[in-house]
Amino acid sequence: MKKRVVIIGAGIGGIATANMLAKAGYDVTVYEKNHQPGGRTGMMEKSGFRFDLGPSWYLMPEVFEHYFDLFGKSVDAELDLVRLDPAYKVFFENNDPVTITSNETTDAKTFEAIEPGSGKKLKDYVQRGDTIYQLSLRHFLYTNFSSVRDLTKSDILRHGRTMTRLAFMPIDRYVRKFVTDIRLRQILEYPMVFLGSSPFSAPAIYSLMSALDFREGVYYPQGGLYTIIERLVALSDELGVTYHYNSPIKRIVTRNGVAAGIELVSGKIVDADIVISNADLHFTETQLLASGDRTYPAKYWAKREAGPSALLMYLGVNGKLPQLQHHNLLFVEDWKKNFDAIFVDKKLPTPASIYLCKPSHSDPSVAPKGSENVFVLVPLPPGIRVTKKQLEKVADGYLEQIETHMGISDLRELITFKELFGPDDFSDKFNAWQGTALGPSHILRQSAIFRTTNKSRKVKNLYYVGGSTTPGIGLPMCLIGAELVYKRLAGDKRGGPIKHIDTNLADKT
Repeated sequence: MKKRVVIIGAGIGGIATANMLAKAGYDVTVYEKNHQPGGRTGMMEKSGFRFDLGPSWYLMPEVFEHYFDLFGKSVDAELDLVRLDPAYKVFFENNDPVTITSNETTDAKTFEAIEPGSGKKLKDYVQRGDTIYQLSLRHFLYTNFSSVRDLTKSDILRHGRTMTRLAFMPIDRYVRKFVTDIRLRQILEYPMVFLGSSPFSAPAIYSLMSALDFREGVYYPQGGLYTIIERLVALSDELGVTYHYNSPIKRIVTRNGVAAGIELVSGKIVDADIVISNADLHFTETQLLASGDRTYPAKYWAKREAGPSALLMYLGVNGKLPQLQHHNLLFVEDWKKNFDAIFVDKKLPTPASIYLCKPSHSDPSVAPKGSENVFVLVPLPPGIRVTKKQLEKVADGYLEQIETHMGISDLRELITFKELFGPDDFSDKFNAWQGTALGPSHILRQSAIFRTTNKSRKVKNLYYVGGSTTPGIGLPMCLIGAELVYKRLAGDKRGGPIKHIDTNLADKT
């Protein structure tokens, strides 16, 4: 009989891990609490609209290319990718909008027009960020940090002094060395939100994100980000992975310190040789494991920082919105006050910096003819509770802000479909720690070698994957996380991506 693997949760990390282990020769079954795969990368079809429920940025294309290549597939054949041009548009409270194209030369001219000398400094900033990014791909992102030797390679040591300095410097302070205009600082610092952090606390090593923005480009798969999930599940079907939906888990079964399976809420026991949890790690450790089996008990989480929660709005709009591009950002003037409200004061930001996506700009299939598909994300503090009634009132205030500063005076009158998703929903649907929309933030003590590891120290054959664990938040990170679990099982301690999947691995472990 094949060795049996049970995976808890069909988020992208769980699906990606299932595929790798199925190809490696394991018998893999996935149990998902909700009615569809994808986790936070869900999809909703209503009133002729197709909404991506979570992630909407397709970055780090080489990570997707590598993953599909491991299965002998081409990402270009699997996904209908288009490069967005422009990449995104930025709105401000008191200044004209700025458009970013992901063409370094063009964007340098845009910076130069705002702040003399900043065009050359942008190129320098992006080049430095790209150096960090390439170093991270080779040595940090695809590494489990199971040995001190992981940090002593010549390539790392050569950049060690710079990396150490940037690790202990907040990115806001680092960005100020290149540009001073608040608009340009915001453009270089905003990716920290997507890492669940504040630019006033996230380490400057994450300046690597700007290399993605200005050099690699921003892409979009036609049909929406959920098509990634659909293709991964189709790959699962080819590999013989079994999925069970509407199947919440009650506990992880252990025997003598070894993972032995799971118990469903229905009472059914499912035996397994290996258990992998793609569920929220706080929930897994504090709710699914007995107290003696917990590597990360409640006292551990009391010292950790959650990434922000969010208010998500899914809007169907009657008519066109020519003021907007595919990706749009609205930044408030008082940048620090906005982040302090979320991470320090733990109160609703008023006004707020807002992200707005209009996928119908690039993809007519996601909205009825003559209508727009609009997704709005407003970062909110973790750990707060917001009732449905309160959420409606708060959403209306943020829509008014969008009308005022994005030049859409009649937006609320044009909305024909609206659904809201807030902090309570993240807790209820995803068992999210403190209602976080993303996972643990990427401050220094929760990044790279310091991030919560993907292997239980108390229970043998119990592993973790997803945004809660290494290497971190985001679709590409979760694909890499699947590879890191595979490496654990394969005993592969090398840095960098693997070259191929050992189809006989199950027989060797």
